[in-house]
This record gives sequence, structure tokens and C-alpha cells, in this order.
Amino acid sequence: MKQKKTTYSYDKEADVLYISFSPGEKPTAAVELNPNILLRFNRLEKRAIGLTLMDFSVLVQNTKLGPRNFPLTGLKELEPEWQETVIEIITSSPVNRILKVSAYAPSSVETMPITFVKKPPIATAA
Repeated sequence: MKQKKTTYSYDKEADVLYISFSPGEKPTAAVELNPNILLRFNRLEKRAIGLTLMDFSVLVQNTKLGPRNFPLTGLKELEPEWQETVIEIITSSPVNRILKVSAYAPSSVETMPITFVKKPPIATAA
């Protein structure tokens, strides 16, 4: 299957970036990865359809130490099977070109998935 060209649509007033990896295709599922990041995907094919990044200018802000990281709090609310599918999708292309996923481990038994948003190749006010 031919990979469609990714499209970006930035709503400056709302500060929301809509990214479509498969323009025109309807997702079969969506997961709120955190309050600012929504993943839309085809569950059967385990394939990303798009991302919605709310408060986009905040998500791509740098700190003195580098990019801001955000916990993927939505993952822990998913059933284990869903969690596995979503992790597979967000750590694979094309999502991993935008979301850089890693983990914060506050202790030897606790791991929290985190991400930072890589600024996509589009012009925004951010």
C-alpha cells in the first residue's frame, strides 16, 4: 500500500496542530495520550491515521535543558492489549517522526512513558 503524504493543518487561534498521516481516511479508534495529544488510528491494521496536538506552541517549547517532556498519562488507563497496540503505533513510523517516546523511571519498579514533540516541518507562529 502506498504511503500517503502527511498533511499538517495549524489552527493559530486555537493553537492546535492537526496531523494526518492518511488524509481522507477515517480512524476506527482514538486514544488521548495525555490532555494535549490525541492519537487517531486504524485499530485492526495497528496503523496511525493522525495526531491532534493541542496547545501546540507549549508542546514544542524548549527549556534551558532541551525539549519539554510530557507524561503519557492516558496509556495507564488503557486495557493491556490496547496499551500494547498504542505503544507499538507511537514508537513506529510515521508517529515516531513527531513524538519522541521514552521513559522516566522514578524507581526500579516504576516506569512512566513520556514524550516530547519534535517540531514538524511546517510554518507556525510557535
